[in-house]
Amino acid sequence: MLIIVNCFAQIGGRVVMLQKPRRGWWVLPGGKVEPFEAWPDAARREMWEEAGLRVEGLKLRGVHLLRELGPEGESHRLIAQFSAERVEGQMKSVCKEGTLALIPPEDLAFLPMDEGDRRMIQHTLWAFQTDSDTVFFGNFTYTPDRELLDWRMQPNLPEGAIPAEGRRDEDVVRH
Repeated sequence: MLIIVNCFAQIGGRVVMLQKPRRGWWVLPGGKVEPFEAWPDAARREMWEEAGLRVEGLKLRGVHLLRELGPEGESHRLIAQFSAERVEGQMKSVCKEGTLALIPPEDLAFLPMDEGDRRMIQHTLWAFQTDSDTVFFGNFTYTPDRELLDWRMQPNLPEGAIPAEGRRDEDVVRH
């Protein structure tokens, strides 16, 4: 199973995000874990390689299993999502993976992105903003075209934790 890490970091109250050129979707900086590499070390390495930033005070915020249904069967990936308490360095504007930007948290609900990623980031943002030590566990099922078919996340966020304008109808029903 492919293991991926990503890292939620803020500079000046804005979230470090990377826009991938293929679909134009926004993601947190991150990537594949190398063999025998510790997950926090991988998150630090990926943030340095992609954004030019050094991150410390990492907290595990989520462990998410992604399942993609395809004509040849299922494929699986695991995402370990971290947040950084401290960020240092000069952020790159462009890297080999795409374009970097600092995004206001309130804009995350409207950026083009994978809908599973959006839910993961919303949960991590809540934990980061409330200084919660909550680690979320998610399961996400996709079509081969990355359409989100089903998802669930434990524990649930408190009612009203995601502003109504940042929710889609299905978000209100499914946590």
